[in-house]
Amino acid sequence: MTDVDDQRQVEVIEGAGVAARLPVVLRRMQAQRVLVVATRSAVRRTGAAGWLARHTHDYFYDVAPNPQAMDVVRGARAVVRYRPDVVIGIGGGSTLDTAKAVRLLPTTRREAERVLRGVDPIRAARPPRLVVIPTTAGPGSEVTAFATIYLGSRKYSLDHPAVKADVALVDPMLTHTCPPMLTAHCALDATAHAIESWWSPRASSSSRELARSALSRLAPILRKGFRDTTARQRELLSNAAVAAGHAIDLTRTTAAHAFAYPTTAQFGVPHGLACALHLIWLLPLTLGALDSGPSSSRMTAEEIEHMLTLLGARRAADSGTAFARLLRQAGCPTRLGEVGVRASDLESMFDEALSNSRARNHPIELRRDSVLGLLRSRL
Repeated sequence: MTDVDDQRQVEVIEGAGVAARLPVVLRRMQAQRVLVVATRSAVRRTGAAGWLARHTHDYFYDVAPNPQAMDVVRGARAVVRYRPDVVIGIGGGSTLDTAKAVRLLPTTRREAERVLRGVDPIRAARPPRLVVIPTTAGPGSEVTAFATIYLGSRKYSLDHPAVKADVALVDPMLTHTCPPMLTAHCALDATAHAIESWWSPRASSSSRELARSALSRLAPILRKGFRDTTARQRELLSNAAVAAGHAIDLTRTTAAHAFAYPTTAQFGVPHGLACALHLIWLLPLTLGALDSGPSSSRMTAEEIEHMLTLLGARRAADSGTAFARLLRQAGCPTRLGEVGVRASDLESMFDEALSNSRARNHPIELRRDSVLGLLRSRL
């Protein structure tokens, strides 16, 4: 088993230009051999080679969006072959999840799949230390103790304290090369984290404060759109993404993520957009139920009203319409039919989503007939 403190927190260093502190961090870690997990373009855009000039290092470039188990197994083999004492992940959420997982998964597909399915425990003893440098603002992977890995179209979460990074260098300047639509999708991912953490049955006063803080910064940026995102807005997005990431690290996500996973896997919908498309119908369903009676959520009436105000809605019944308006202002589609989902897809989408632990973390019961009716209304 891993020798990891369950309460260990990521050391987060935030601010414009902090990525250039990587050599200082590596010296403090007394790094001897460094393996960088990143795409070639991310290494080129960030100038990472310059940060590593005084350290023996190598690269694992074979990373992919929404990583499959075999993507991570190839990285695990690179870790065994190179024997780094520090792994560095540079990129978006999928790259950071890959960097987190390659330190811990076995080097055969069969064994890795058994760990991902929860059949076998993580057995890595003293894995390499991990530094992550996000180049997008939204996924929050830089601060969470889990990594999303797919087996075919089914998502699994490698969820263990050992998954968490040691240091995160969160530099909003690295997000400046993100095109507007990628920036929007990442912001929607962080928005989903904030909303879902806020209403999660596992929420605490600390996680709710993080979620509120994140959503209060994200909603105005969504309203403005992403055609001309300023340096200040990118800084706010990065800060909000970290706060929302800390929130879901405490609570985990809920049904919007559970429904997003098959939407991404089967239809190629970017993850943040997929979450947002499902929040359009989940918001009025969930907030309406929470406002009308007892539930497993700890949200008070005042908190529900606060969330509605941030989203631009007066009543729970209007929250989906208000959220769809935010998507339109961000230049995104608002209907599942616009991204290729058909009526014939909905039952399998429901079944796959409800089999995911994130759906079981939702604060209200999701009844098949009513949910299928809501999904059909979004085609």
